Amino acid sequence: MNGEMSESSDVILVVDDDESMRRILQLVLQRAGFRVITAQDAGEGLCLARTCGPRLAILDYRLPDMTGLDLLRRLKVASPHLPVILLTGFADLAGAVVAIKEGAFDYLSKPFDNQGLLNKVREALACRQQAPMIPSATLGLRARMGTSPAITRTIEDVERVAPTNFAVSLFGETGAGKEVVARAIHDLSPRASHPFVAVDCGTIPDTLIENELFGHERGAFTGAERQQPGKFEAAHGGTLLLDEIGNLAWSAQARLLRVLQERVIYRVGGTKPVPVDVRLISASNQDLTEAVSKGTFREDLLYRLCDYRVAVPPLRARAQDILHIAAQFLAEANRELGKQVGSFTEEAAAALLAYHWPGNVRQLRSIVRRAVLIANFTIDTHHLALPDAGPERTPTAADNVVYQTGLSLKEIVRTRMADVERQVLFEALQRSRGNKAAVARMLQVDYKTVHTKLKTYGLSA
Repeated sequence: MNGEMSESSDVILVVDDDESMRRILQLVLQRAGFRVITAQDAGEGLCLARTCGPRLAILDYRLPDMTGLDLLRRLKVASPHLPVILLTGFADLAGAVVAIKEGAFDYLSKPFDNQGLLNKVREALACRQQAPMIPSATLGLRARMGTSPAITRTIEDVERVAPTNFAVSLFGETGAGKEVVARAIHDLSPRASHPFVAVDCGTIPDTLIENELFGHERGAFTGAERQQPGKFEAAHGGTLLLDEIGNLAWSAQARLLRVLQERVIYRVGGTKPVPVDVRLISASNQDLTEAVSKGTFREDLLYRLCDYRVAVPPLRARAQDILHIAAQFLAEANRELGKQVGSFTEEAAAALLAYHWPGNVRQLRSIVRRAVLIANFTIDTHHLALPDAGPERTPTAADNVVYQTGLSLKEIVRTRMADVERQVLFEALQRSRGNKAAVARMLQVDYKTVHTKLKTYGLSA
């Protein structure tokens, strides 16, 4: 070891199937004071990344079980800010350039200069340290749900409302990820160290819902041999998610309204008030304002539940996220099944992007899981076995408005304007051949604004 031991806290993951190359890299990095862990293939590298939490990864582009680009994508799902340096041969140079666009920090062509390698490593680590601190729950939400403009707006709403004690109403289609969003709100809130409790109101019979929410006293009914706390007490100090709240019976709605007003519950069969401190999040796949007009949902309860409204877009309205999410489910299924299915073929990826996804993210997970079970090396279209959901079509502007039904005109217009702004930036970027300064001049805005907006909308030069 030399005198650069201040770097010894930085663990570097090296993934290369060439044993001599692994030894060379390990020796060079260790002499510079770094701690090094090595893997001979992508599967072992992913396992080490999960268990050891490296600060940087160095990947060979050609690996026996998948390409370095595929491994890069999977590492970025779990750790979006992990710097990755790719090692390439001359034939892999084009792939390395693609990897830069996918989020790699840089690449080195073999053979490389040892000092050049160390300079790149230190530069990558310095950039990571200077990156703005983003709450881990937000990173987790972005990693799980993607970076499309539609989901970015949802994440911005989550970040805005999470630190407050507002009651939040989530609206979105079944399977779109409402519980994931609810948990992120909890994790970003001051209540994060307390329980998060989820209740699916659609699966509990009307006769049992009050017992489920408020608990019961001993002897309250036949078989009630002991006192049983309900979900409100279980979530005390934390967050309670009432999923598919539109299914609540009218009598249960009245009890819930009273709890929200008085901040106490009465167990079934009890007369003693029990104080509860709960942040309430409700979720529904139907427009509750319409339910109010039909007389099936209490208007006064809706006002109590909806201090702030967050729309969760359907998967078809954010096609940009489909492959990102599918890659996560692929990695998850590999772990569950003990397999090492590498990636999707180009044809399979195109099929995923073209499909309409009526069942949203939940359906995507089911499709990918089954595909991993029957595939051996890569997933092709016949492994996906996508069901027929009618004619395939491209999402339209109307799709983006559908998931926000019930929002104010101002909010819908804001959504549409953001989509228009993204399209204008995309076209300007193409016309200027990726020159951001030229885009700024073309649109008559300053360079910083262009840079910020391109980053916001996930556009790259």
